[in-house]
Parts: sequence; C-alpha cells; structure tokens
Amino acid sequence: MGYLFGPVLSRRLGLSMGVDLLKYKTCNLDCIYCELGRTTSLTTCRGRFVPPEKVLREIADRRDEPFDHLTFAGSGEPTLSSDLGDVVRKAKELVDSPVAVITNSTLLTSPKVRKEVATADVVLPSLDAASTDAFYAINRPAPGLKIDEIVQGLKDFRKEFSGEIWLEVMLVKDVNDHDAEMIARAAESTHPDRIQLNTVVRPPAEPVEPLTEEEMQRMLEIFPGAELIPDWDWSVPEMTGYRLTELLSRRPCTLEEICVLLGIESSDAIKYCKIMERDGQISRKLHGGKLYFHADGSEV
Repeated sequence: MGYLFGPVLSRRLGLSMGVDLLKYKTCNLDCIYCELGRTTSLTTCRGRFVPPEKVLREIADRRDEPFDHLTFAGSGEPTLSSDLGDVVRKAKELVDSPVAVITNSTLLTSPKVRKEVATADVVLPSLDAASTDAFYAINRPAPGLKIDEIVQGLKDFRKEFSGEIWLEVMLVKDVNDHDAEMIARAAESTHPDRIQLNTVVRPPAEPVEPLTEEEMQRMLEIFPGAELIPDWDWSVPEMTGYRLTELLSRRPCTLEEICVLLGIESSDAIKYCKIMERDGQISRKLHGGKLYFHADGSEV
C-alpha cells in the first residue's frame, strides 16, 4: 500500500506530493460538499491508522522527485492521526520542500494538536460556518464539536504559529451563504495570512449547488482582501491548447518552462496541464530529478 500520492497539480500549492496517514474516509466531519463522498468512519478519537515508519520510508524513497510542497491531507482529517506531529517533524529532515498540512480546523482546540500542526511550514485550515445551525448544516460534525471553540482554536493557533496560514471558506448555495457576513467576521478574527473563498466545483457528497461566479465576486465585498480559488471555466482556450501541444511536441518542458515560453501564469499552466493530461493529450515523465510534460508521441 502506498501512503504518498502524486505529485498532483494544485492551483494552491503547485506540484503537491500528498501524504495520507489515515484509513479511507476517517473524519470527524461529514461535509455535504466532500468530493470523496460520505464519511464512513465518523470519529473524534485520535489514533494510529498506518505504520509511521513505512510512511517515512516512502517519503525518503521519493524525496528526490520534484514537488513544491509535501502535503499532509488525503482521505480524511489528518489531525486525527496521533503520528502527525512526529511524521511531519521527521519528514522535514528528509525533504527540502516546505511541508503543508490541510485541516478542517476542528482539533485545533487542543494545545497538543496545535503544537503538532505548528511543525509544518504552511497550514491550510478551513472554516465554513460561524453559527451552530450553519455548522451542522454544512459540516455535519461528530458529537461534541462546537463551532465557537473551533474559531477560538484558530485564534490560539495564530498566536502560536509563525508560519503561513491560508484559511479556506467553502460557500454552498442556500446552506451557508446567508451567513457570509458572520463567517467573514469570524475568519478575519483569526488573522490568517490569506482567506481563500471556494464553492462546489467537484462532484459533492450530496446534491448541493455552487454559488455562481457573479455571486462569488459579490462575496469579495463581504470578505475584503480575500481571493477566489474555484475554477468555473474548466477548459483550455483553443489557441493556448494549440500552442501548448505544439511546444510539447517539439520538446518536453517543465511547468516553469511552459509559463515562460507561453507567457502564462503558473496557476493557469497547472490548470491547462491538468486538463490536457486528463484528456490524454499530454503525459508527464520524471527525468533527471525534474518533472517534464510532453505531448503523446514525443519522448523525454
């Protein structure tokens, strides 16, 4: 069994090598928008789910592969793993890239968990509600979790953590969007480095609806200084697709080279490569410690 996945192309984290310390769908929330479907093991109990020595061995085996972040995420809530802090700390001794943790914020109420998560370089917590009703509606928490305590946990974590905090807020139509002002005040009170607004763009666990691009743009008036991270136009412009295919037919390129040669932003290069890779138009190959993309039929 592999404990690492990727590297995946992430518009937030670039080339992200994922680390999963959990059994599938082990979480303390059962979010209605989760792209992995319903939570099958709803628990607030921390424990050991996979052998940490095997995870570290796999990180050591793959540390020479190219990635921008080593990201602890995966198939549930990573802070439920009692090995998280130890594995993150030892992983940082093995890799040169920054280490990120993606969390739903629920266990940051615990000083012990906050200390473990603080061993990372970048933390991406989420906050989808600021009232009990909205919390239960969108996140469907395990018994015992309280939204006001979670917000306080985020505030305490900010005081204790000197690294980057990128707070994600998922907005779902007719579920928590009417509480946007309350969520914005709570989010701002935790003093993250970034507030990133998202909505449902991948197949969710329940038949819920996203906010439109226009509605999300209006949310920027409620969340001043925030950034939008959903991708409504999941397509490659015709001319860009042609130029990228032509470029990669001539010679394989790294993401950095694609950005320079096509004059596009890194986030767009990642998006276009994800789409064209999914559609079988381009492929990737590791060569000389770098990840290259090439058109089908060309070689590295």
